[in-house]
Amino acid sequence: MEKLDHYNREMKQIAQDASRKKGVIGGGTMAWLMMIVGVVVTGTMTYALTHKGMESSALWKRWVDVAAFLPVTLLEGSALTLVYGRHHWFRSTEQRRIANTASWAIWVLLAITSVVHFAFGDTADGTAKSLMSVYASYILPLAIVAVPMLWKKLYDAAPESAMRIAVLEAEADLRSQLVEVQREQNALMVAAYRESLDTPRVSAARKALFEQSSIEHAKNIVGFIEGAEEQTEQPKPRVVWQGGKIVEDTRGN
Repeated sequence: MEKLDHYNREMKQIAQDASRKKGVIGGGTMAWLMMIVGVVVTGTMTYALTHKGMESSALWKRWVDVAAFLPVTLLEGSALTLVYGRHHWFRSTEQRRIANTASWAIWVLLAITSVVHFAFGDTADGTAKSLMSVYASYILPLAIVAVPMLWKKLYDAAPESAMRIAVLEAEADLRSQLVEVQREQNALMVAAYRESLDTPRVSAARKALFEQSSIEHAKNIVGFIEGAEEQTEQPKPRVVWQGGKIVEDTRGN
């Protein structure tokens, strides 16, 4: 145990000495300087290829000089930002894995762009020229579109985003199940109501209700007829048979 502690103290001392004696320009600064120079150089080539592809389109024709900078910003900016993000932003295993893979893929893409830029107009091989044309016309534009999708994936893979998405998905699943349960309850209530309509008691009650409604409706219709109420209130004359003829009985009912 004593040897292990001595070893740890010695390693910490070496690390501290190396940190103090690294000089004005450290390894990190030099690395970033080289990467920035690299993306500037490859950015000019990416700009040239995208400018050539955009200038023939009416959509970009009027502002192609500015529009060609947009793909350069996406590709070159992502190349640098992915490196920086692995040291400062990306805190989940999935984020770091995606960032590492995407970073190498973008650097390879920039390397191919540089080769195409230099060799596109000088090569005499028809096959090579066709492959370069396919790359400049299809692969490079698709890669530019894939960059926003990459950052969307990195954002979703962040621990905070993943937790929020999990909570929202659980809530959405619960709401969907509650809606399904409510739908089933409504269906059961409607089915029970339809079954109850066929029972004798409900049929008799409905018949009595309809009869009462018909009587009330008939009374309303009779009330609308002028003089019908007075006629219904006056007693009808009573007739009797006397002496071989019909006479009115005035003695009352």
